[in-house]
Amino acid sequence: MINILLSLIAATSLGLSSNYWNSPDIKKSPEKADWYSEIPSVYPQIDTQALRRMLKQQAPTMSDAVINKVVTAVKCSSIYAVDNNNILSVIDYSLPSNQKRLWIFDLKNSKLLFHTYVSHGIKSGTFLTRYFSNKYNSKASSIGVYKTEKAYYGREGLSLRLAGLERQFNDNAMNRSIVMHGGWYMDEQFIKHYGRPGRSWGCPAVPLDLYQGIINTIKDNSLLIVYYPSDEWFGKSRFLTCDKNKNQMTSLADVKPVADEQEHRDDVFFAQVHKGGEDKPILVMPAPQYEAFFQSQAPLGRMLRRRINQQEYIALNTKELERLSQQKSQDAFQSVYFVIPTLRQVRGYYETEMKIINLGVITEINPSVSPMTKVKEYNVRFNSTASIRLQSTDRFIRWLGL
Repeated sequence: MINILLSLIAATSLGLSSNYWNSPDIKKSPEKADWYSEIPSVYPQIDTQALRRMLKQQAPTMSDAVINKVVTAVKCSSIYAVDNNNILSVIDYSLPSNQKRLWIFDLKNSKLLFHTYVSHGIKSGTFLTRYFSNKYNSKASSIGVYKTEKAYYGREGLSLRLAGLERQFNDNAMNRSIVMHGGWYMDEQFIKHYGRPGRSWGCPAVPLDLYQGIINTIKDNSLLIVYYPSDEWFGKSRFLTCDKNKNQMTSLADVKPVADEQEHRDDVFFAQVHKGGEDKPILVMPAPQYEAFFQSQAPLGRMLRRRINQQEYIALNTKELERLSQQKSQDAFQSVYFVIPTLRQVRGYYETEMKIINLGVITEINPSVSPMTKVKEYNVRFNSTASIRLQSTDRFIRWLGL
């Protein structure tokens, strides 16, 4: 410990920040690999009261609980000499997804720049954000403190890389390809119509009419604080406990997903027309026709993740197909389509787009039961071809469900 303190004094005397100790040229013993992250360096004093006043004035809907943690995180980032600019972004995942829960501030001019909607991961909940993960392929959001990196053009257009600064909470964000990007399912009219926005695979997606301005504002070294009232995060985050003795910190168990987070998946129907997995045509209906025929709101859980000609489409489930077969409405039949995913290369990336395939005009949909599997199937007859068989599945389909 004496050697550590002498090293810290030497660094201060030479004008070195704690970033010096992050250099790959500095060798650290395994048992002391993180000592520098627990000992505050000499740092410029943050006027926490002024920051608190600014947040209250510029973001009157931000709760005191969020403000308190944001102020602490900004103070701790200064203590740990995290290099950042004067832009601060805050996401409050304790709010439901149909509320504006992203704030972006100019700290130099004490001004709110943006206040808008932001998505959470599809495995983090439906309307509420309730589960977080730092694991690969979890499709969940991650809480904690981030630093923004460079913007780039990817499969979602202009996007922003995010570097998670918190071990156990978000330090896998970069490798998980967690980035900020725009999403058509985040637009305000979409949210008002369907009651909530769509969900990403863990990325904080923002409205298309704002995403370029947001990304160009917060890129290159700004802080992003993603808040949720997690006791685990409160107790273990070095950005929330920098003024506490390590011995005073409570040891907390990991947060587990609540029991009802396993979202029910309806059966959808695909056509048995050729071999393949997810490339089999799936039966869908445009959202406006769906709502008109079934007299109910289109379910986002069965909405295609890609629009076709700026139109949303819904995959049909067993009850809906049964109703179609019983009513035999030719108008409804003409609104039913088969779609298939295709890949196209954009800016060096492959992205999925949905394509309608023409199998003819549907004239009949008749149910049948397989005696071997007991799975309900349907036969679809067209005006121009022989009938084809539909089979149901409730498996996860990567391009289905928002």
